[in-house]
Amino acid sequence: MTNEFETQNYIVLNNVVYGITMKAKISNLTDTIDMFFAQSDQGSNASCVSWDGKGELNWTTSGCKTETIEESNTIKCSCSHLTFFAVLMIPPSQAEENITQQDLESLTYITSIGCGISMFFLSIALFMHFLLRKAKSNQATKILMNMFVALCLLNVSFLSNESVANTGDNAACVFIALLLHYSMLASFTWFFIQALHMYLWVIRQNVSITNYVRKITVLGWAFPTPIVITIASVGEYKTLILNSSRMCWITNHYIHYIVNIGYYAVVFVFTTGIFIMIVT
Repeated sequence: MTNEFETQNYIVLNNVVYGITMKAKISNLTDTIDMFFAQSDQGSNASCVSWDGKGELNWTTSGCKTETIEESNTIKCSCSHLTFFAVLMIPPSQAEENITQQDLESLTYITSIGCGISMFFLSIALFMHFLLRKAKSNQATKILMNMFVALCLLNVSFLSNESVANTGDNAACVFIALLLHYSMLASFTWFFIQALHMYLWVIRQNVSITNYVRKITVLGWAFPTPIVITIASVGEYKTLILNSSRMCWITNHYIHYIVNIGYYAVVFVFTTGIFIMIVT
């Protein structure tokens, strides 16, 4: 948070309340700025949005939470930054096409259950391996267990992410975002290694590599490290406000698409290619 301040002016145009901020840029505030507006149109759904003042007028809900207080017909906007604000009134016909808060809560609940079930069975598999069958495991089993550890770590960091974000502790939020991103990239990497192992030992055959398991273990766990350290060093792990929930994640969309979606696409194409070759 910077020490500079901004002034705000509000204007009302066609039932839309505009708040204009000028001068310094203030964002990622620890405590949200709460603004209250009278809701004159009861037949529409309100949405608190913001604009960075650059380029075309594209409104976004990122960084702002909308709450309608029905008792006083008031709209409450809680934002973690200062910029050009607006309260947009969406007609019911358009609002029905957007996801509702109840739908979001249901989807979040289903996702949490799915992650919990996944983590439960991953834990059983790891328990059986390390306590019962570790001495009998081969190379393929060791690779699979490493992938299970990465997936289990991914589920744990995802399920605890929102709770950490709600604490308001910036250092803890950066850590859980880094851990979530690292475990996700590690999971992708172990999927890649699993396909590579199948290629070497099923298709190529008779491949001799010194310290094979040790080398792929280092590759699987060390490859994502410089990526997450670089992103953390430039300060891109922050708190994001998604509708009414908070999440610690990457704030830069370009980094997300290039690093995460790009890397996943490479792994998906490679593993699909290996699958086709083995089936053939």
